[in-house]
Amino acid sequence: MHHPRSFFALDLYEQVGGSAELLWVLSGSEREGTMEPRLLSRLGTVVDVAGMGADQAAETLESHHPEGIVSFVEEHIEDAAALADRLGLRYHTPEVARSVVDKRVQRTLAADAGIPGPDFRVVPPSMSTERVGQLAAEVGFPVVLKPAKGSGSRGIQAAASYEELISLLSFQESTGDPFVGVVEELLLDDPARNPTFASYVSVESVASHGRVSHVTVTGRFPLSSAFRETGNFIPAAEEGPTLAAVTTMAGQAIEALGIVDSVVHTEIKLTPDGPKLIEVNGRLGGRPPFVLQEVSSVNLFQVACDVAAGRPVCFHELVECDGVGFWLMFQPPLSARRVTSIDGLATVSEMPAVKDALVSRFVGDVVDASQGTDSKVLTVRGRTHNLASLANTVASIESAVAIGYD
Repeated sequence: MHHPRSFFALDLYEQVGGSAELLWVLSGSEREGTMEPRLLSRLGTVVDVAGMGADQAAETLESHHPEGIVSFVEEHIEDAAALADRLGLRYHTPEVARSVVDKRVQRTLAADAGIPGPDFRVVPPSMSTERVGQLAAEVGFPVVLKPAKGSGSRGIQAAASYEELISLLSFQESTGDPFVGVVEELLLDDPARNPTFASYVSVESVASHGRVSHVTVTGRFPLSSAFRETGNFIPAAEEGPTLAAVTTMAGQAIEALGIVDSVVHTEIKLTPDGPKLIEVNGRLGGRPPFVLQEVSSVNLFQVACDVAAGRPVCFHELVECDGVGFWLMFQPPLSARRVTSIDGLATVSEMPAVKDALVSRFVGDVVDASQGTDSKVLTVRGRTHNLASLANTVASIESAVAIGYD
């Protein structure tokens, strides 16, 4: 099931290679604009189910004899689960789909399973701002506001005080979109860690026929303002005990949510009190599959297709990597409205460790931090020999790049 915020169609086609014949299922506004339906029709069969209920959509798809179903974005996971349920395909059940998409359900299930995470309170629809403020006070400031559904850091806000929280909630109510989700504890960084790297990781796992195995642990660069990601690297800068702890936690979370057949992306914070669960994504992570390919032969897109088609998949240990692959992203300041200059690209491109530098917002383009991680202006991709050379490379890139904004 394809979507504008999914991977670029041509990239998906090339990554899947000959392992699957693709049916591009479009169900809404993604039929137009950037989705380029004419391109999709050259890369497989386009099936338009816009406006159809789940039963009619399943009947339409059934005539194409699908062997598996995959979604790479949160927006389609529940729809895909409804179709899989009707078509008899391996995927999340509708109940599991809700648990991986709705942060209120997910937080509750993880807490019930005893998995360490932030203290939190669920905010249902129509709760008064005063009551939300009381719940936040119970958690203790500073707090994080996370919408019930969403991805890519969109809509996540922090409040350092009761007054700031009430102001944020009042503004959101004035827009006609009152807050629904969770208010949770802001997890602290571990001050003993190398500041070049973020104090959180993600575990890339595979659940196949109910058996869970782990592929790799992805390191992160420090977050930009408003919790926007600035990139990641593989393998993570963690020692054996930490790797064991985070992969164990990921497995526990996958079991708690009931995930049986899916590639899974689990984010875990490394705090002074030990690892704590951030969230579980019942889909492929956005950048890790590409980064992993820089340093190994593992193609997680093809793994996702294998799982969807019911082929048993198991990794007996974390993938051995040749060097350290990285994606480093440059985010605009919260106050930025337009890109006015981008300098240093030639210098960066000549660095031995750099594979390419991809501009997402050109000079004159509008930028909007409310888009979350997708607000990035520049992504630099490459590979280094080890973590020490990665730190040096990141410092050199950040020193060379200068981006101007209105």
